[in-house]
Amino acid sequence: MTLLAKRVKEYRLAARLSQRELSELSGVGYTTLSHFEQGKHLNLSLGHFISLLRCVGMERRMLEVLPELPVPPMALREINRLIPKRVRRKEKR
Repeated sequence: MTLLAKRVKEYRLAARLSQRELSELSGVGYTTLSHFEQGKHLNLSLGHFISLLRCVGMERRMLEVLPELPVPPMALREINRLIPKRVRRKEKR
């Protein structure tokens, strides 16, 4: 979370926004944002975090964190069901 807070601050500065401006644009309280960036209060909700990313133009980067699964979970479950869990061989006499 500390690294995320640092990155949010870097993105905010790159977007040339003050903490107060970002707070007003995102709907995240000024004190909450300030404490988050300072590492004092790292308990930011996911909704607030996404709102901050939207305001600094980085919401598209969330897709890199959570890309689509190449195979749907139910199909993956079916495939895993067909894979044997152990191999047994008959002993040679």
